[in-house]
Amino acid sequence: MADHILLDKKMTMQFEDCIVAFEKNTRCEMRIHIEEENNTSVMDRAAFVFDHLGMRKTKERNAVLIYIQLYPSALAIIGDIGINQHVKPEDWEKWKLDLIDSFRAEEYLKGIQTVTQSMSDLLCIPFPWNEMDQDELSNTISHAK
Repeated sequence: MADHILLDKKMTMQFEDCIVAFEKNTRCEMRIHIEEENNTSVMDRAAFVFDHLGMRKTKERNAVLIYIQLYPSALAIIGDIGINQHVKPEDWEKWKLDLIDSFRAEEYLKGIQTVTQSMSDLLCIPFPWNEMDQDELSNTISHAK
C-alpha cells in the first residue's frame, strides 16, 4: 500500500501547501493525517490522532484535523471546541461528502483544495488572520501504517 498516490511525496507537499493557504487566511490551525490501515471506528481513531498530535493545545482551541484512512477507505474531519462553536453539523458533513466525492473521482488535490478553501472562508470570520498570529502546529502531513 506504500505506493498509494496519497503517500506520494509530491502529493504530500501539495497538501501541505493547502494547509499553509488555509492558515494564511485564518488564525485556525490545520493538520492532515493519512493512515494506511485502521480497524477501529474512524471517528475514534481521528479523535485519538487529534490528541496524539497535540491539537487540543492551541491557544484558542481552534485546530481542525482532516483524517484520511486508506484501508478500509474512510475519512473524518474534526475540530476542537473553539471551532465547533462556529461550524454547523451540516458544514462538517458537506466538507466530508465533498472530499469523498473528489476522492472517488481520484481528484485528491482538488478535493483538499476545495474543502480547505471552504473551511477557510467560513472560519476567517470568527478567526481572522492577523500579523500577531503564530503557527502553533506543524504543517507537515502526518502518516501512520
